[in-house]
Amino acid sequence: MNRDMLNHTSNTNNLRGFESAPYPLSGHVHESIEISVFEYGSATMLYGGVTVTVPPNCLVVHWGMLPHQTLKLTSKTLVVGLHLPLTWVLQWNLPSPLLARLFGLDLFIDKPREKPYSDLYLLKDWVRLLKNKNNISREIVLHEVRARLLRLYQSQEDKKQQLPDTEAPQIFIKALQYISRNFRSPIRLDDIASAAGCTSRHLTRVFHKNTEKTVNIYITHLRLTYAMRSLVTTQRTIIDIMNDAGFSCTTQFYKAFRAQTGCTPHEYRNRLQK
Repeated sequence: MNRDMLNHTSNTNNLRGFESAPYPLSGHVHESIEISVFEYGSATMLYGGVTVTVPPNCLVVHWGMLPHQTLKLTSKTLVVGLHLPLTWVLQWNLPSPLLARLFGLDLFIDKPREKPYSDLYLLKDWVRLLKNKNNISREIVLHEVRARLLRLYQSQEDKKQQLPDTEAPQIFIKALQYISRNFRSPIRLDDIASAAGCTSRHLTRVFHKNTEKTVNIYITHLRLTYAMRSLVTTQRTIIDIMNDAGFSCTTQFYKAFRAQTGCTPHEYRNRLQK
């Protein structure tokens, strides 16, 4: 992630709509909350290292810090969606459990609906309104998006969100589960391999095949994501956040943070809290 992206998403005028054919990308991240629907066909996506096939007309919501990538599309598939500046979403007073899941890098996939409007209709209308580039149109979009997120929360309040069947190998899934539970503690490759039921060498190959990253780079990314979330959502000191995220060396933390964001933790917090 570069400095320009940080500037883009911290600017409250940069609510952005998109409507296009999805295109393959290397795993990428961004600061915005992403809301989208695939039209005409399904899309096989990589979300946080897990392969998920999203059916058409389903609402998909996630924080852009969940690494995501297009892998495969059915014929004529299009994507319609919005990128919502993080600063706005934080000011909406959304239910804490919903925010906790978003910033915990959870993925929401809501089944298609038709009443009162389909999500595809809503997203296309929001994209159309944003093209007007006036304050009234923008306010309409923001109020309707907030209401839709509240409906999403209400519809899933009493049930646990389940991802569609994954195509990722079980070794990889077990490794991810172990990492996600333990990345804030000292963690060794041998421990992860043991939890996944394979050798360290085999785990390294499987992990790189599914993420194009080494295990250590992925763990560092999770730690940085946790630190970035804490910088935005708490007033804790940077040193406390660094330690809680799993970093034991200040120099390593600052170097990794700047490499991923293009700025220091202090600059990052100031930009997103403006």
